[in-house]
Amino acid sequence: MMTATVSSQWKGNEVKIAGKRVIGKSIYEIGLVVEGQAKALTPVDTGRLRGSITTASVDKQTSPQYPSGSMDSIRRPNDSNEVLVGTAVEYGPYIEFGTVRSSAQPFLRPSLDLAKGKTLTIMEKNGRMEFKEYMK
Repeated sequence: MMTATVSSQWKGNEVKIAGKRVIGKSIYEIGLVVEGQAKALTPVDTGRLRGSITTASVDKQTSPQYPSGSMDSIRRPNDSNEVLVGTAVEYGPYIEFGTVRSSAQPFLRPSLDLAKGKTLTIMEKNGRMEFKEYMK
């Protein structure tokens, strides 16, 4: 007589931690996609606006080409499930939304729209990498 023993151990806490890693990594990668698209769409005069566009999360921030502590860096979010992409350059909103004297040249909002199509792919890739041991 043959018997098979199936050993299953509860790994709920490990799975929760892995899920949080997937979310954190994925939203940061999505932010980098938005940042790249925004830099490609930003109108350039001096290059300051394009160079100041950064992505920031609780524990990571891309570096603008300006020195650390520069007025051109954006703040970091407080929530670990939040990523900010933008610019601290004072005239950024005037370019994005326009003024009475100049028309809008949006670069952030269209970048977010373009990145929406890549979110599921990024999440799936990171999920597969993180949970590969469970997907045998």
